[in-house]
Amino acid sequence: MAKGSRRNAGLKKADSRFFFYKEIASIAIAVLVFAFVYFDYYANYLGIALQVIMAIAVLAVSGIAIKKLLGLKGGYGMVMLSGRHGIAEIDMLADRYSRFWNLLAMWGMVLGFGLLSYPLLRGKASKKVYAIGIISNMLILAFVLPFTTYSLLFINISRFNLISSAEFSTAIPGISALVYNFTYPGAYYLEYVLKAIVVVAGFSGYIIALLIANAASIVEAAIKSVLISSIAPLHNSTPGVAPVIPGIDLPLFSGILSLAIILIIHEFSHGILARSFKVKLKSVGVLLFGVVPVGAFVEPDEAEVVKLEKSKQNRIFSAGVSSNFLAMIIFLIPMLIMLPYILTNVYGHGVFVYSTIKGYPAYNVIKPGTEILAWDGVSTGNLTQLENVAGNEKPGALVDVATNTGNYTFVAKAYNGTSRGLIGVNLYEKYFPITNTFEKGLAYFFYSLFGISFMLNFLIAVVNLLPVPGFDGWRIYDNSLSKRSVKVLTAIVVIALLLNVLPWI
Repeated sequence: MAKGSRRNAGLKKADSRFFFYKEIASIAIAVLVFAFVYFDYYANYLGIALQVIMAIAVLAVSGIAIKKLLGLKGGYGMVMLSGRHGIAEIDMLADRYSRFWNLLAMWGMVLGFGLLSYPLLRGKASKKVYAIGIISNMLILAFVLPFTTYSLLFINISRFNLISSAEFSTAIPGISALVYNFTYPGAYYLEYVLKAIVVVAGFSGYIIALLIANAASIVEAAIKSVLISSIAPLHNSTPGVAPVIPGIDLPLFSGILSLAIILIIHEFSHGILARSFKVKLKSVGVLLFGVVPVGAFVEPDEAEVVKLEKSKQNRIFSAGVSSNFLAMIIFLIPMLIMLPYILTNVYGHGVFVYSTIKGYPAYNVIKPGTEILAWDGVSTGNLTQLENVAGNEKPGALVDVATNTGNYTFVAKAYNGTSRGLIGVNLYEKYFPITNTFEKGLAYFFYSLFGISFMLNFLIAVVNLLPVPGFDGWRIYDNSLSKRSVKVLTAIVVIALLLNVLPWI
């Protein structure tokens, strides 16, 4: 062998070994990040703000490190993994089951836009598809969405549905990561209005209406807080959106697996519909934030997509949402089968301290994350029981509180000069898993996997129906309405989203 050839072979071998070490280093970083996020999930004593900030910081730093080590695309902690792996499988599904995927996309359009889907599909769907879609909308509202409450057992959103010892006003867990608590006159009839909206405008109209309605309640609370000084700013408001991060708001491993499954289902469906209309696919990939999957993508040739007729374009855009709706129903079935065993054998239930109020006796005495076991000698397994006891406290009364960290006695202080006595604790109610055996741990993992997948499929479907740039709904609206109408609708939704975030601030 020539000397130059030996030198080149040696360099290639060294480069290969160097890249191998980089891969090992990246895996080590991922393991350490998973361990950190796992322990951070249970560090309630830090407070949710610090937990989220720490997790985001660690994920961002790990993403930057992995990107540099492996020479990947991305930025700001995001890492993009892309290639042509999976395109052959997409082609096979498009060839063999083209009719099924087309019908699924049209069904999803009706779910997404109700009767308004007729002009969007431009008469390409049969009356049977429209009928099945509208009936499906009503069945999902009546018999599927109520079970999102059980899915919320796995999400620490309950930590944000605070029950203040000053007010005892419960928040109503809403659809997926949407939580609403309507207090304005006429809110009683909102349920019927929403049903009508689902028939006429589908779940796209439904999610827009929820965001606007909750934004209105937040604005109402803000106005009251200014006009009536005794009401704390946005005290009775619940944010309309909530973070969903594996290891922070979701169980780490089942949360990551659920997200990966859902994102693959969503994006592959876009690819299958595109290929069924003979559109080329450039690449398939996954977007990571650090080590957590936050997105997946199938990149079609956009030049070929825009040449298709409008109804075919809309079916491509709605394919991911359609598959998420179907997957939601599929994951609901095993969740319901396991539900009786889980609730009776795996889950405990209790009332916990989120924070204490400055100026009141419990301030900095009872720590966040402490479980309240009894109040004045009465067991407090839920907030209703606690409210029945604590709601009658008077200023100057002795209040005995039994917790998992010890027993405390406080002298109740008057609330803003009223006859109501408080010790100053913000409380929340939650279920928590008791996985002290292998059987219970395994059952909890699979139940959480099914439950999270059920809920997040619906969440990703409805959020993608919003007319916000980058979402599937925006592309469908932009493809079907005038530019001016789309801009106005987008502005309304973006403002509503920002208002729904205000209570977090």
